[in-house]
Amino acid sequence: MTETQRHIWTNPFRRASLATQVLNAWRATPLLEGVPGRVSAQLTRLTHVRQYQGGEFVFREGDSAVAAALIIKGAVIIRSGEHDIARLEAGEFFGEAALLDETPRSASAIAEPGSVISLLVRYQFEEFVRHRPQAGLGIMTNLAQLLLARLKKRNHDDDTDTSASAPDNTLAKAVVEAPVNTGIHADVKTKTKSHETLT
Repeated sequence: MTETQRHIWTNPFRRASLATQVLNAWRATPLLEGVPGRVSAQLTRLTHVRQYQGGEFVFREGDSAVAAALIIKGAVIIRSGEHDIARLEAGEFFGEAALLDETPRSASAIAEPGSVISLLVRYQFEEFVRHRPQAGLGIMTNLAQLLLARLKKRNHDDDTDTSASAPDNTLAKAVVEAPVNTGIHADVKTKTKSHETLT
């Protein structure tokens, strides 16, 4: 069967392959904004995709940060100590500070049943950027802007939070929340009023 014949008989209603879903999800993140499709595809092929069982840890509070994570399917609970702080859903990109250094995780990330997560490991990311300086500059600029936007949001929330005596305030430092206009699907259910980037 030729490629043309194969195309004719392809079911147009068949869902996109997992690889295509992963690529599209990564391209929708602020990290790859403005990055050429070919470069995005090359970087995405380096990610590690895994399905998690319910209650399984993506990472634990206090672990060294080694990878950024993107939820392809399902959801992740962000937990500090015994307290659930946020629920992240498909399309959410978190833990991106791990692409810069191995600061200990400030909270745990726990998968809900059937969740599929794509992980971008720091050493592979560094190698990718090192060998593609032009594209790498754009990606690193995006990463810096994303981290800066989250820092500004956290500082703004800290300045406007008038409930310093509330018992949950100390937990706020562990939560992930996408800032306005970053391109992340920001359907995060938070339980606190101030937030800090999850590392």
